[in-house]
Amino acid sequence: MSVSSNTPMRAKTPGIGHISSKDSYAEAKAKRYRHEARDYVNERLWLDFEGLIELAAPADAKLRKRADSVAAQIVDDFENTLALEHTLASDRTLFDWIRAGAEIGLEKDLYGHFDAFMHFVAEGVRRSSRGLEVDILGPKRTIEAYDKHDVAVDGSEQNYRLDIFVECRSINPDNELELKPKSPKPPYGRMFTVVEAKKTNSLIEVQNACIQLIVYMRQAYVAQLNRCFVWGITLCGNAVCVCSFGNDHMLASREMRLTEKEGRARLIKYLVYWSFCEVHRLGYDPTIKWLPGPECWQIEVPVLSETDGQRSSAGTALFYTSECLVSADNLFGQYTRVFLATDITPTHAEDTEYDKCRYVIKDSWVEVTPATDEDEDMRNEMRHLRKIRDKLEGHTDVAGCYPTIVAGGRVQIDRSDGRGIVDDTTASMLGDIFSKVFAQQKSPSNKVNSSYVRDARMIPFRAHKRVVTTPIGKPLRHLNCPLKLVKVITDVMRTHYRIRWDADILHRDISINNVLFYETDDGSDVQGLLIDFDHAVDLSVPKTKRHLERSGTLPFMSINNLNGQVDLVTGLDDWESVLYVLCWIGTYGFNASRRPDPADYGKLYIRKWYEDSLGHITKTKMSDLNSESCFSMLTEQFIQDFPHIEDLEDLIHDLRTAMFENSDLGSEFHGTVAKYSGPRKNRIKIDPFKNRMAKERELMESLLQVLE
Repeated sequence: MSVSSNTPMRAKTPGIGHISSKDSYAEAKAKRYRHEARDYVNERLWLDFEGLIELAAPADAKLRKRADSVAAQIVDDFENTLALEHTLASDRTLFDWIRAGAEIGLEKDLYGHFDAFMHFVAEGVRRSSRGLEVDILGPKRTIEAYDKHDVAVDGSEQNYRLDIFVECRSINPDNELELKPKSPKPPYGRMFTVVEAKKTNSLIEVQNACIQLIVYMRQAYVAQLNRCFVWGITLCGNAVCVCSFGNDHMLASREMRLTEKEGRARLIKYLVYWSFCEVHRLGYDPTIKWLPGPECWQIEVPVLSETDGQRSSAGTALFYTSECLVSADNLFGQYTRVFLATDITPTHAEDTEYDKCRYVIKDSWVEVTPATDEDEDMRNEMRHLRKIRDKLEGHTDVAGCYPTIVAGGRVQIDRSDGRGIVDDTTASMLGDIFSKVFAQQKSPSNKVNSSYVRDARMIPFRAHKRVVTTPIGKPLRHLNCPLKLVKVITDVMRTHYRIRWDADILHRDISINNVLFYETDDGSDVQGLLIDFDHAVDLSVPKTKRHLERSGTLPFMSINNLNGQVDLVTGLDDWESVLYVLCWIGTYGFNASRRPDPADYGKLYIRKWYEDSLGHITKTKMSDLNSESCFSMLTEQFIQDFPHIEDLEDLIHDLRTAMFENSDLGSEFHGTVAKYSGPRKNRIKIDPFKNRMAKERELMESLLQVLE
């Protein structure tokens, strides 16, 4: 498959995307999800990946040996049964189908055959555990299909119907994998994986099956707050592929044909390995657990020393949550989740409700430099927050406008492979296949070629981090007044200025998701809160390596960021992102209660900020910001029945002028398009972006004055 020219950006802002005049919001979202899934398959899918089964295998050597023995016995039982002329009535359909060459009539006929195959393996796994009171080397679960096929799933935004819903069924009553309780329909919260069936085994059908898996699996990340990576299964004709979807990888095993003994044996081994393996091999985070009594999640958070950044003797602190503010709704990237939490052990469900929570927990997989520990990581959000706290102490004008650390650090887990407790990273997640993924180099093969592999440099190395902070902020969608929005933005950008010049830290990711607010104690006013310093850089550290990928959320990315010119990114790029945030809210409103008529969406100029290719988005933004007349075409499409919308329009125009047509600076600082001077042979390029870099502080102060 082909290789993307850039590592992926954060998921697009939810709720808007690829909307035509005939689409409802739900239809538009479904269309966008499928469009993105198709791009992911074209850009990321590695077919015929050798060694994927190593990711499913138990990490503990003794446990794996036992699983291999059980798998071998089940293979023998299956082949012996297949060789018999007469089969038990309960298994006859499956074995008769295989004996007849596994020909396909209708796609739905595949469901029962594959379900029966899984059931046969599950019975073999259960037999291996019978008569054993306590067996630490025994199976922990069986992998089985839900009772019905082609089933609607509880918790699905789009009312999807899954061909075969697969779940883990506990063998041990003390099973370490606690999931949310059952409901009348199978819930996404209990789904281990999905089998997507297609009638034929053509390349296009395999790709279409993977596209559907991506659409379904991103819902699993929303429902399962402890999911780190997911498995998927394609059943195309009589050929099965097992897929793994992680932060930056999408791997598909070589096909396993149900008509061939080798294929059946390999598929049985996958199912048995999943029955025996540790929970992290299933893709679950063992440091986040569901507590059925108080009906909440328990989260382990690392505790670090304030003096040297090393782990304290306390190790971890426990927090409890039932409120997920931000879910990981994309299949790739950082998987950022944000929770409201309390540190008081709950006894009832009410103990973790909103008004009982004092803390915010942010959980994400952040790009870091390989082979560095937490103390050496110069792009460590906790390091940034500590420095900001120390440098801004005494600045009462920004007190409470940035997060204060309570606990946090790199998540550590026991991978059960003899290495003891290790940092949770891309390497520890992928285990034995990590070296294969990172050792591969780009081949000059055609795009549609199963042997095509990606350049290792395109796969970021990530560390799993978790940080607890105060205060608790609310998303901008809870506002309803442009004047309050301006107050919030003013607080945030005043804080941004202090952080840039007093702490030497550049945020680099202003977006509608990273600007929050909270109400004052008496409820009469609001205060802004700037969060998420994952992409920030400390400019005081010599040779600080900035992130290789374009960082940020697509509609709010600056022109320099879109161009990939990370060395040109300054505080002015964050101010440019503020313009985009304000234009977004002016056009789409704070929330669904006040939006333009869907019939008018096709006419909105702002759609070109997120629906086109990166190159076209860059050109569009350059054109929009280059002149007052072009920019006015955007602001004229603001929601006109908004209270004080005229004030917001005036402010946005003043900010654009202060940045791109500042009257205190010469024409060489104006606009977004490079100019040339001098004779043709010795023309000198005048780049307004580079020129404005030299006036960064002066322009930031001018912009802040406009807000204040």
